Amino acid sequence: MHKKALITADIHPYLREQLEASGFSVDVIPEIDRTHLLEIIPAYSILIITTYTQVDKEVVDKATQLQLIGRVGSGMENVDVAYCTAKNIICVNSPEGNGNAVGEHCLAMLLSLLNNIPQANQELRQQIFRREENRGKELDGMTVGIIGYGHTGKAFARKLRGFEVEILVFDPYVTVVDSWVKQVSLTDIQQRAEVISFHVPYNRETHHYAGTAFLEQCRMTPVIINTSRGAVADTVALTEMLEQGKIAGVCIDVFEDEPLTKNKVHVPEVYQRLLAHPRVVATPHIAGWTVASKYKLVKILMDKISVHLSGIV
Repeated sequence: MHKKALITADIHPYLREQLEASGFSVDVIPEIDRTHLLEIIPAYSILIITTYTQVDKEVVDKATQLQLIGRVGSGMENVDVAYCTAKNIICVNSPEGNGNAVGEHCLAMLLSLLNNIPQANQELRQQIFRREENRGKELDGMTVGIIGYGHTGKAFARKLRGFEVEILVFDPYVTVVDSWVKQVSLTDIQQRAEVISFHVPYNRETHHYAGTAFLEQCRMTPVIINTSRGAVADTVALTEMLEQGKIAGVCIDVFEDEPLTKNKVHVPEVYQRLLAHPRVVATPHIAGWTVASKYKLVKILMDKISVHLSGIV
């Protein structure tokens, strides 16, 4: 039987080319719907996905030939890895591929918010010239808290090295951190940080991590940054805390519903209320979505896949 691979996303062609060079027939069906996936998955031994393809028990049971799942990017919350492992299906991903992109994006959003750049830019487009009202704050001298010190958390910390900031890190799963950061408790970050950035995987433990209970314990009225997963932050809690002046701003790239009109978690008006606040800088899940990262994500993933290709039939 001819070896077949399915790619369910619009990714860099390098991965398809490499799989074909390795003897696979490759089908590319971006944004495949679940019904179609369940119909065709029995024919494939390799499945390549991004964020939006769910690989649960039902999909795995249908995938009778499947031997490897490649997740382009970080996070495996949309794959039942334990069940795949039990079925001897190899699961690999490439979180190293867009860490730098996310780190740069975090810094860009933070500096934009502190210096009122989106607001001032929009005002100028309307012939409004306001200087005093748009007086910014400098990042130098601030204390920045990073929750989660994996690939993206480390990347953000590296970008911050050019500023005179104190970098505090909390990650219970990391024992050694870089010399330019200080490993502290979560309470230390809540008590001392003027900026708090989340770089954690999404799971039960991190669901609504940035919620009312956490935010009420933040003493410095911080800016909150979330570029991890939408449900790591409680959208309603963020909005209420902003409106009450208990946090100084929000930089957000990920949402509980994507797109915002999906209506699965919140109605669109919930997001409109958050995005209408002047202390919000928001982008549509593009932090890790650069020209360079599009290639790096699949190059790193293909390197990992290559290790296993000889055993895939």
